[in-house]
Amino acid sequence: MDKFVKLIVLTEQDNMHNIAILAESVGINVQQQSRLQFQQTSVIKAGTLLACPYQNNDLNKKGISTELQNILQKAPLFFFQAERSLLNPTQALLKGVRGVIYRDEQLDRVLTALRTMMDGQLYYARPVMSTLLDELLRERLHTLAEPGKILDNNLLTRQEKKIIQLVAEGARNKEIADNLNISAHTVKAHMSAIFRKTQARNRVELLRWLQQPGRTDHPASLRFS
Repeated sequence: MDKFVKLIVLTEQDNMHNIAILAESVGINVQQQSRLQFQQTSVIKAGTLLACPYQNNDLNKKGISTELQNILQKAPLFFFQAERSLLNPTQALLKGVRGVIYRDEQLDRVLTALRTMMDGQLYYARPVMSTLLDELLRERLHTLAEPGKILDNNLLTRQEKKIIQLVAEGARNKEIADNLNISAHTVKAHMSAIFRKTQARNRVELLRWLQQPGRTDHPASLRFS
């Protein structure tokens, strides 16, 4: 996904929220709105990212709330002020939430999170990405054990499969470039090709694509030799 150029902080408070102040301090274009104001806005410009304070009813065992679904249809978002004990980050990732900033996060980590997500990248801890990958691998092994599956392993090139594996592990473009000894520009070109071939608009949708039954381009079946 391309970089975001504007951050809208969804908050009910009238004065400038702390996360908005931090974002402004690093040169991010920030605006504040209430959730209701935002939902009443008909047109949202491309390149807008939402910062949404996590509420306990936003995400639960039954899924995502109707209100949050409506917000996500307008623009991508990340959670902030989240309590670690009340939020399942893997569930948030699978529902399309681009990252989570916890209430007890250190200031430098918050700034890193803001910069990372405004650059168009997901912001989740490596263990979260590893857990998700493990779940995908288990599903993949189960699929391979089922008879009658039509499999296609020719969609992606060998290099694209390597990149997908690193994406699934939570690596960012620069980390992928360093790992494969290629330029960041080349990584971006490969990612564009991967998104086009898989019809995914971003990394979250790419992970969902990997979950499709019979998918041999899944990291579990990648062969690089």
